[in-house]
Amino acid sequence: MQNKLTIAEVAKKAGVSPATISRVLNDRPGVGPELREKIANFINEIDYKPNTLARSFTVGSINIIALILGDMRNPFYADLTFHMQKTLNEAGYMIMTFNSEYNVEKEIEFIELSCQFNFAGLVLITAQSEELQSTLSQVEMPVILVNRTLPDYAGDMVCMDNFQAGYLATKHLIELGHQSVAFITGHDTSSAGKQRFEGYQQVLLNYNLAFDPNNVFKGDLTLESGYEIASQYCDRIQELPSAIVATNDLMAIGFISRIKELGVDVPHRVSVVGVDNIFLSKLPDINLTTIDQQSQQMAEHAASLMLRRIEEPEAAPKRIIIDPKLIIRGTTAPYMPD
Repeated sequence: MQNKLTIAEVAKKAGVSPATISRVLNDRPGVGPELREKIANFINEIDYKPNTLARSFTVGSINIIALILGDMRNPFYADLTFHMQKTLNEAGYMIMTFNSEYNVEKEIEFIELSCQFNFAGLVLITAQSEELQSTLSQVEMPVILVNRTLPDYAGDMVCMDNFQAGYLATKHLIELGHQSVAFITGHDTSSAGKQRFEGYQQVLLNYNLAFDPNNVFKGDLTLESGYEIASQYCDRIQELPSAIVATNDLMAIGFISRIKELGVDVPHRVSVVGVDNIFLSKLPDINLTTIDQQSQQMAEHAASLMLRRIEEPEAAPKRIIIDPKLIIRGTTAPYMPD
C-alpha cells in the first residue's frame, strides 16, 4: 500500500479526520496521547509513507487549499500567503494560489475550478463583489473569507476592524493639528476599502470638520496609482489638505516617492499615513506611519479556521475581528502653517 493511499483514505480507514492524521504525521499538538498512539500504530501497520506532492494531485485528494487573492505582487498578500501556507503545511495541507487581478469573473472561475478538483477548502482574500454570493452558496467545501465581508455571508471569516483602521489613521493626523485630511480610496467594491473610508468620514464628523469630496482621490491599491495621485496632488497643493490617508501602504509609498521628487517635504509639508504595515514601510528611506493589520495573526487565524472547518463541518461559524494598531514613524508630523 505504500504511497498509494491519499491522506483522506488513510483517515477514513482509521476513522478520524485528515487533519488528525496530518497532526500525527507532523507531530503537531491537538491529538490525545491514546489516539495518537493508535493512529501511529495503524500508519505503521499499513506502511503508509506520505508523498505530499504526489497525493496532492491524486483525484479525490482533499489536502489542497485554494487561495484566491487579488494581486500577488502586493507584499501584504504575500505575507498572508506565507504565514497561512506555513500553518497549513504543518497540518499536511498544501496551498494552490490563484491571482484574480480583482476580477470577479476570474474569482468565480477559480472557485468553480477548485470545486471540480475537490480541493479541501477555499480561502478568499479579496472577495469584493455580491456576484460571488450565488456562487459561494453552491460551494460544499469549507470557505474562509479573509479581510473581506459579503452582505449575506454567514460562514467563517477573519478580518481587521477596517472601520477602526480608517478612524485611527485619520484621528492621528487631526490630533497632530491638521485641520483637514485627504483620502486615497481603493476599489469601489472592496468592503475593506469602503469601511476604511467610512472610518475616515466618521472622524471628520466627530471633530466637526467638513467632508470635501474634492479631497478624495481614486486609487487602485498599486504603487503606480499612488505615484500618479501625487502628481495631481501637487498641481493643487495650495488648496488641498496638509495630510492624507491612503487605503493601503503601496499607494502611500508611491505617493511619497513622487511628492518628494516634486520637492515637497514629507512630513512637514504633507503628512502621510498608510494601512497594512508591509515590510517596505519599515525601510529607513520610507519610514511610513501606518496601521498594522497584524498579517501573521490574521493568516494563522484563517488557517486554524480552515482546519477546524475541515475537521468539524457542522461547527458553528466563527468571525474573528482583529484590532488595528497605529504605528507612528517618520511620515507624520504636527501641522505647520505656511
